[in-house]
Amino acid sequence: MNTTIKIFSTILSFMFLVSCGNKERKKSNTIKTVPVYQVKLKDTIVTNRFVADVHAKNNVEIHVRIPGLLDKVYVSEGQKVKKGQLLFKISDAELQIQLLKAQAVYKSAMADQRIAAVELEQAQTLFDKKVIADKELELSKAKYEAASAKVAHAVAEKKAINQQINFTNIRAPFDGTVDRIPFKEGSLVENGSLLTTVSQLDDVYAYFSIPENIYFQMMTDKTLNKQGGDIKLILPNGIVYNQKGELKTADGEINRQTGSIQYKAKFHNPNGFIKHGTSGKLIISEPKEDVVLIPQKAVFSIQDKQFVFLVNKEGLIKMTNITIGSTLDDVYILNKGLKNNDLIVQEGTQSLRDGDKINIKEMKM
Repeated sequence: MNTTIKIFSTILSFMFLVSCGNKERKKSNTIKTVPVYQVKLKDTIVTNRFVADVHAKNNVEIHVRIPGLLDKVYVSEGQKVKKGQLLFKISDAELQIQLLKAQAVYKSAMADQRIAAVELEQAQTLFDKKVIADKELELSKAKYEAASAKVAHAVAEKKAINQQINFTNIRAPFDGTVDRIPFKEGSLVENGSLLTTVSQLDDVYAYFSIPENIYFQMMTDKTLNKQGGDIKLILPNGIVYNQKGELKTADGEINRQTGSIQYKAKFHNPNGFIKHGTSGKLIISEPKEDVVLIPQKAVFSIQDKQFVFLVNKEGLIKMTNITIGSTLDDVYILNKGLKNNDLIVQEGTQSLRDGDKINIKEMKM
């Protein structure tokens, strides 16, 4: 009898232990195992890429201002020229004839003015002696003024023709390189015809547009205010240009139609390697020291605010608000919200709730 009671008690104890074990096992199965990330302060480089159009420092079209025959072409396509160097000569034969006529008219007007001056002097003397009336003196004065006006008109005609003759000598406005020349010597050119383009290529400017949201982000990071950033130009063949860029402001306002603001970067071009009209890509890089970097997949949004799950020593998670400063390829740079050595849930946040307990699968840094 006693033996039977002992056996029964042993069976009951075993069943109780099994039951408790199953409960613990079920409870353990409800705790999710998720990977976590340990925050470390790191150095990184924030990079922004933009499409750029390259312009010469100066790029001026040379147009005809006086129609006529293209008498001389003194330069060739692609030639480097100096400021004031003679590029083209348009025939001024007809203008020279007009100038001779204008000079003759000027001399005649000067002679008439001298005659009128003598007559006025005589009239003044006679008037002083009360020989003639004041009306005759006024008439002499009027003749002198009319003769003087003719002289002034003749002088203006001479200057106008001389200016037109100067327009037939077409010179380089600055040091630069001559572009294509569509007309040959002997061609008849009209007023406004394009003779060539001169480009000043010792410096070039890469113009690019910054979207409004990125502009304010870069202004917040002071990327656009610093001169220490690295600005590179990627040429159409994929090669990085060997000169460092210098950031310059181009526009003073945001374009409402495009939602962007235009900037430009200056590059030295000592050998004229880059030509006006080149396209490329601009890379602006700014080094950052001791910043908080976290994976993008660790972040979730609620009502336009960003959060992560902060993990404590007991494995309990807490929803924590963060402020994102910059965005890289797959990580965020934080302005505030986390500190060095904090643990956060790296992925799987959609299945978790604030206050849940988790098992740490692995620690990634």
